[in-house]
Amino acid sequence: MEKKENNSNKLMLFVAISLLVVSLIAFIISLNMDSITSLEKKEIPITIKIDNRTALNMSKNESILNLGSVAVSNYASRNLTISNDYSFKTVFEFDIIGDIAPLMIFQPVIIFEPNEKKDLLFRTKIITNESFGEYSGTLLIRIKKFIEE
Repeated sequence: MEKKENNSNKLMLFVAISLLVVSLIAFIISLNMDSITSLEKKEIPITIKIDNRTALNMSKNESILNLGSVAVSNYASRNLTISNDYSFKTVFEFDIIGDIAPLMIFQPVIIFEPNEKKDLLFRTKIITNESFGEYSGTLLIRIKKFIEE
C-alpha cells in the first residue's frame, strides 16, 4: 500500500511540474508576442504654438507634424499620409507623448489592407484655458502584422 501511495505522489509531482513548465512557456511567449508581430516603429516630432493669433504651417515636410500657431478657443488640424507598403494586412498603432499629448485628438488604431494609403487627421482639442507657449512631443507609430483571431 505504501509503494502505491509513493508512486501516486511521484505522479502528482510530475503532473504539477509539467503544468508549471507549460504555464511558464505560455507566459514567456505572451510577453514576446509584441516583438513577434512588430514590423516597424517610427517617431515623428509634433509641435503647436498657442498664441494670440492663428497661423497655419503650410510646410509639406512630413518629417515633422507642425500644427502652426493657434489662438485660444480655436483649433488646428493636419493630415498625415500613411501607407501600408507590405503585401499583407497591418495594424498601425498611434500614440503621442510629450506636453502636446493632452491637446491632441486622433485615431489610435487603424487596420490597413495590403498596399493601402490613407490620409489621417490629427487635430487639437478646442483650447480654452491653455497657457500661451510652444507645446511639443512625439507621434509614435507602431506597425504590426495583422493577426486574425
